[in-house]
Amino acid sequence: MSWLTEYLETIRGFGKNARLWLVVTAVSSVGWAIFNLIFNLYLHSLGCRQDFIGLLNGLPSLVVLLVGLPLGMAADRRGYLVFLRAGAVFAVASGLGLALARSPAQLLVFSLLAGIGSALSWVIGAPFMMTICREEERVTYFALSSAVQLAMGFAGSLLGGELPGLFARWWGGLPSDVLPLRGAMVAAAVCSALAALPLLVMHESGAGRPVSGRPLPRGRQELVLFLKLLTPAALVAFGAGAMVVFFQLFFHLRFQLTPSAIGVLFAFSSVSTAVATLVSPALARRFGKVRTVVWTELASIPFLVLLAYSYDLRWVIVAYYLRQALMNMAGPVQHIFVLEQVRPDQRATLSSLSAMLGSLGRGGLGPIVSGFLQVRGGFSAAFTLTAVTYVLGAALFWAFFRDAEKTPAGEAAA
Repeated sequence: MSWLTEYLETIRGFGKNARLWLVVTAVSSVGWAIFNLIFNLYLHSLGCRQDFIGLLNGLPSLVVLLVGLPLGMAADRRGYLVFLRAGAVFAVASGLGLALARSPAQLLVFSLLAGIGSALSWVIGAPFMMTICREEERVTYFALSSAVQLAMGFAGSLLGGELPGLFARWWGGLPSDVLPLRGAMVAAAVCSALAALPLLVMHESGAGRPVSGRPLPRGRQELVLFLKLLTPAALVAFGAGAMVVFFQLFFHLRFQLTPSAIGVLFAFSSVSTAVATLVSPALARRFGKVRTVVWTELASIPFLVLLAYSYDLRWVIVAYYLRQALMNMAGPVQHIFVLEQVRPDQRATLSSLSAMLGSLGRGGLGPIVSGFLQVRGGFSAAFTLTAVTYVLGAALFWAFFRDAEKTPAGEAAA
């Protein structure tokens, strides 16, 4: 009860921008969950091969790799809100474009536009959140934001699973046909448009413009710190890219699940992960941020291996839920720890570098390498690669920062 009371008291203290950002997170999460569920199935219905699907999933992240750093540096100097608004515009345009594209070339073009929107949202989101809540609120706010994202992902996954069937009944055909899946893609783009509306009433002065300065690392010590902060996350992102973006096809091709069944599966996964995420602040207070991150990530590995090699749907579903919850529950804690290690005027720059490396792995090399492995060795080979990179990432994070929490965050940033 004291844990719940603390949560409620902290939430009541949030300012206007913090509350509005939670609304943005909630609505956009519905649209993202629909898109995440439908996109690969839609591409498959168009006749795209898995290697081309991997390329389309990878292109947005490759764009982040190219433009993330200049965007982050600009945001550290000019403020975050204008970049978030521009990202919303690109997200809506690219979502509609991907839904209505009729050729591989058009799909490639709108995937590139989606990458620009992703660069703006991935790079700016976390540093913006650091400025709209007080220091003592951060762990709770990040965890709550992640839980809202996952909980609304539950609704989006359920909705995304049902929409193709609904459109198929209206227009004829099967839920796995092109037209019903295209209708669901349009619905996801509409959610992105609705999510952009709260950004229009937010104010930069309330967001807390970052202090101007030199956002890039100064000297060897800061450069080494940046490398230590970025390398473990890059390895984990590569592993996620080899697996997470293919979960829809994994359940569809290995177990012949329908879009509706996959939607239900994804929805309840979001709920379990949201509940686990709300526990992460308590774990961080008791054991420290670094231990919480490393222990939860390593605990997910046995379930990942079971997911890769089991052909029993019941065990695979259990493994899927536990892997999702354990691997993702400490994400907000890790974000805060990483951003606390650098100066305030470096946060968007560090976030951009993290997004760039993450996009290279999660959305670029990860899906491309995974698609190559799947064509030749199936899902088991691709998921094994993920397990190896997760272990390496967690081990490096522990090696670099196991003693970091002995020093107060302010002193570490200085």
